[in-house]
Amino acid sequence: MRELARGFPHPYRLLYRPEQGLYLLEVWGYAPGLEAAVSGLEGFRSWSFELLEEGSRLPAADARGD
Repeated sequence: MRELARGFPHPYRLLYRPEQGLYLLEVWGYAPGLEAAVSGLEGFRSWSFELLEEGSRLPAADARGD
């Protein structure tokens, strides 16, 4: 998974749950061919999402560092 992610130009995060043997690859950006590359791997599933909103639980002044 790491090798696959490093082959594309976007930042990523690779998460692992050892007790279940599960990996999650989260990629921050769209690269043509990424979903196709993953769908060709046995035992993998892929989803893509469009970011609707990004925020913080901190009050606006704290988030700015004021």
